[in-house]
Amino acid sequence: MQQIQFYKYQALENDFLVIDLSTAKLRQSDRARAGLTQSICDRHCGIGADGVIFSDIRDSQFLMRIFNADGSEAEVSGNGLRILAQHLYQKEYAGSRSFVIHSATGDNQVKIISSKGKASVSRISLGKPLFALSQIPMKGTTEFFISSPFAVTAGELVGTAVNVGNPHIVFFVDNFNFDWQAFGREVENDRRFPARTNVEFAVIKSRKQVVHQSWERGVGVTRASGTGAASTVAAGIINGHLDHEVTVCEPAGDLQISIASLDEEMFLTGPSEYVGEGSFIYGGNEKDTR
Repeated sequence: MQQIQFYKYQALENDFLVIDLSTAKLRQSDRARAGLTQSICDRHCGIGADGVIFSDIRDSQFLMRIFNADGSEAEVSGNGLRILAQHLYQKEYAGSRSFVIHSATGDNQVKIISSKGKASVSRISLGKPLFALSQIPMKGTTEFFISSPFAVTAGELVGTAVNVGNPHIVFFVDNFNFDWQAFGREVENDRRFPARTNVEFAVIKSRKQVVHQSWERGVGVTRASGTGAASTVAAGIINGHLDHEVTVCEPAGDLQISIASLDEEMFLTGPSEYVGEGSFIYGGNEKDTR
């Protein structure tokens, strides 16, 4: 048994637990992190969260890895990046409002726009969107999957596949008056996505505004998704539906996405909030501890 110190944050109700690996005595293995994540994210027997951010500082560099509630690893998270940015800045690990967080996808630029009390607003970079099937990854007979029919048992919709650090498929719909959760669950695990995929549903209100619902890989329905919002805008741009600066309306609030062109980096701006902190008593496995 061991006590794991955690810090809980939420970004438009997409909640994460931050665990500092410089103090937590968890073995540095994927198995250990996956096991802890499944236990601590359980909303009945644990603390409850959509995922865990493992934070570390090496050679003055800020490192992060993200694990979904089911124990699988996510390449990156837009909301998770903003949450870690707030944590590093408010705990005074970061000496300025602008710094870099190193994720599995590379360097993510961070700028703290405002920070007061429990709340923070930050702008982060997500790299440029990728549409080639080999980059998503997605199996298919064409080079791209753009505005193409995607059929599963739950039905058929027209989708666009894109990678914004992690895989997504975006479906523009007229409304949410259908069982999009069942559709998302099935698409996430479709054999055409060897690493599974995040599934986005969006209703376009204007060229500058879209309403968004997300089915996240390894989590299910979430109240917001930063990379989901970014992928929705990228898909909207390549299909000629959206401008290059868009407000994405999530169930719990708005995110701002901007990109100069599809050959350049995407930027995500939005809020995050500190919720609380404490210790989680983790039984784990003797092999999972030092």
